[in-house]
Amino acid sequence: MKIVLSLLILLLSIQTVQATHLQGGHIQVKPVSGSALTYEIIVTISMDDIAGRLASDAATSISLCFGDGTVSEVIRQSRVSSADKLTSINIYRIIHTYPGPSNYNLTVALANRTVNNNITDANNQLFTLSTTFSTNVATPNQTPTPNLPEAFRIGVNQQAVLSLKATDPDGDSLVYGLAKVLTSTFKDACTYQLVPSYKFPNDVTRRGIFKLNNRSGELTWDAPTQQGNYSVAIVIFEYRNGVLISQTTQEISLIVEDKAGTPSTIPTYEPAMEGAIITAISEFSDADVTLTVFPNPVDDRLQVVIQTSRPGVASLQLFDNSGRNLHELSFKKASRQHEQVISMDSLSPGQYVLRADVAGRSVVRKIVKK
Repeated sequence: MKIVLSLLILLLSIQTVQATHLQGGHIQVKPVSGSALTYEIIVTISMDDIAGRLASDAATSISLCFGDGTVSEVIRQSRVSSADKLTSINIYRIIHTYPGPSNYNLTVALANRTVNNNITDANNQLFTLSTTFSTNVATPNQTPTPNLPEAFRIGVNQQAVLSLKATDPDGDSLVYGLAKVLTSTFKDACTYQLVPSYKFPNDVTRRGIFKLNNRSGELTWDAPTQQGNYSVAIVIFEYRNGVLISQTTQEISLIVEDKAGTPSTIPTYEPAMEGAIITAISEFSDADVTLTVFPNPVDDRLQVVIQTSRPGVASLQLFDNSGRNLHELSFKKASRQHEQVISMDSLSPGQYVLRADVAGRSVVRKIVKK
């Protein structure tokens, strides 16, 4: 009760100063040497220093939900203005030790997000960031570093191609996907939800295309036809040996303005594709584990056979192209062979990923549903 009350007071106090005009941000996690469960958490937030200057000045701390039932106030460590002095990048850091190996969801919720063209009543939707990561990995993981800045200025009626490629010091595989932006409620700022009124930028005027390359992180908008601010969410999926170990939701602002340049021929409208083709990652195999699936492509029933060099318990997980877990099964008895039939009849045509885990080893196969 005290946690919820303190969050409510903080959120309300921010509103009384002035709208913060939050433009973007992300949450990153770095392991602290010497402890498998201690991490440095860095929250990066881009703020409008013109319309929201008073709120930016006052944002000396934020509340962070650690995902283990605890919440803490995090102090701003640095604030760097852009060259044009229009925005600032604000960094908040804290060290936190988790209770044990598990998956944890970090959340920040702040009032108020900047007004924009693709969210109805945007300033009353809490600006929310989320990162999910696992402490249950052999080598502690540092989540990817998203590309900055959090706000991009692009020309109206001109094709925009932006690099959102993140960096990963651990060399893990990264896959990118478009998503709807997140929000929370004053009652429970640690639980996020999708903004119900959100539209992808090209859905506002229903002209042109808006797409993200799942492998390179290159975002293309061909081309914006209406000036103003647009909020965009990018999800970065991080895989290690075929296993999803973190998921970072980065929000950015696309500011469309009248700029010098050659106007584009606006292509035919295409709805933006939400999610990521996670089957773009390389399949991972293990000499001691064999995963056989047939038929593939599949129309209805998918036969799955797991074979191992020594008896062991196994589990299966089926994911869609946005990383959602659609099917999960654990075999309780140790054996050299496990079999299962998975019904694919109710699933939409497209690509899926099947993962088998046996005694800490994982094998991934791409599945195509006809």
